[in-house]
Amino acid sequence: MKFERFIARRYMFSGQHRALLSLITFISIAGVALGVMALIVVIGVMEGFDANLQARIIGAEAHIEVTRAWATSPNLTTASLAAVKKLPGVKAAGPLVVRYVLVQIPGEGNETRQTGLMVQGLDLKEEPKITKIMEHVEGKAVPGPYEMVMGSTAAHDVLFIKPGQQIRIFAPVFSETANGRAPLVADAIVTGTFTTGSPITDGTVAYMDIDNARDMFLIPPGQVDALRVMVNDPQHVDAVASEIEKSMGPMFKVTTWVTRNKSLFQALLLEKWAMFIILLLIVLVAAFNIIGTLTMTVTDKTREIGILKGMGAPEGAIMRIFLNQGLLIGGVGTAVGLGLGLFTCWLLAYHISIPALEQAYMSSHIPVELNPLMVVLIVGCAMLIVLLASWYPARQAARLDPVEALRYE
Repeated sequence: MKFERFIARRYMFSGQHRALLSLITFISIAGVALGVMALIVVIGVMEGFDANLQARIIGAEAHIEVTRAWATSPNLTTASLAAVKKLPGVKAAGPLVVRYVLVQIPGEGNETRQTGLMVQGLDLKEEPKITKIMEHVEGKAVPGPYEMVMGSTAAHDVLFIKPGQQIRIFAPVFSETANGRAPLVADAIVTGTFTTGSPITDGTVAYMDIDNARDMFLIPPGQVDALRVMVNDPQHVDAVASEIEKSMGPMFKVTTWVTRNKSLFQALLLEKWAMFIILLLIVLVAAFNIIGTLTMTVTDKTREIGILKGMGAPEGAIMRIFLNQGLLIGGVGTAVGLGLGLFTCWLLAYHISIPALEQAYMSSHIPVELNPLMVVLIVGCAMLIVLLASWYPARQAARLDPVEALRYE
């Protein structure tokens, strides 16, 4: 062990003000530990919620959607779907017919419940390979002719209906009748309700078989409104999207789950870094305690510093003694905070249950995800703050004049 480290350890709990220095040292260690622990727990929970949100978005939406770029673009067909399925990186693909409709439920007396709804016509055999919309269904998951499955929020919280109830659909589609053109009005049976965990999907979407949707909305056979694609790796969806753009040409628009939710993810990223900076202030406050501790140590050890310099110790060695002392305090605090933070994350993820989270997150445990790079960044920032806090007292100690330090001894 170098003599600087040996002396630094001796100085931590010795001297005329040993009790006071020990108390301040303990407070400094506790402050750093609390800051590091708070950072790890909060960032881990935020990362977990972000990952949970991404999983719900990916489960409720396709990784890639292909639509017409302009009204003059050619219609998408099942032939277009076959071409997309052959592209590298594509795991599965399916057609989509979608219409925005007004759904009405006659109520008691003159009361009528109604809401806007996005009715999706899906290939029900291929859909389980593309999204998870059919996984959590209360009732019948595969609707028949003039039947549909509705999002749980729209069904239970807006329309107050249960599986088996009839609804009336008003679509922005006109049909020819004996009295001229008239808007399409059709009845359908809600056979089930689905839950994806995505508030938008659960509150605004219903699905039915694509052939039934074509019949209901007077869409020609083989024509679709969009192609929905599942890729092998959703985190690298842009590469597959580029291949689809090259294959389909400029007349079609290709969007990914990332681009469709870009504003949301940017807001979450900004919130995470804001919390990181705010919680880092806890470590900064603890650093002021370290400054106070080292300053008191320098004052208490003025005579010893003078003796060391009189024996030939260079300024660099004196400075390293107090830097080592500061880093020792910060290192112990960081290690304790790291251990407590990881332990708390483990408790939250596996042993602390909150039933109120079950409906929103499909789990009663708080989602926690620890990014190793973020943990390293937290530890590195804490030690950097400690190093900067230790520099000024160490520099003042190194600049002490040995003659002045020993004059009154």
